[in-house]
Amino acid sequence: MSVNRTDYIVFGWKLPYELKNSKGERINFYDDDKYLPMIEGHPNEPYSLIIDGMSGDYIVFGKIIAEADDDEGWGFNYLTNLIQDPYELISKYHEVFDVKGIIAHPHLFIFSHFH
Repeated sequence: MSVNRTDYIVFGWKLPYELKNSKGERINFYDDDKYLPMIEGHPNEPYSLIIDGMSGDYIVFGKIIAEADDDEGWGFNYLTNLIQDPYELISKYHEVFDVKGIIAHPHLFIFSHFH
């Protein structure tokens, strides 16, 4: 079995793998087509869902600022517009996950995703 790695810089959140909606039900991202454009990275979808299928430790939701794969690594990525308005992203979070209440402001972070 081979393992691939992609490195990301994301403006968003690292979420628990057992994410629940406002009804207390675990969200199954693969049973609802509304999540697929974010999971598959469709060209017109500005938001992303990165789901840890290896060990089930996290789900990442947000906007990908930059990414590098294990074959190419990081090139010279000019990280412009790093200070982003969080309110559009927070609004989309509430819409996508059907949650109520206040969520912490998103963070800018880098991580390696193994898949």
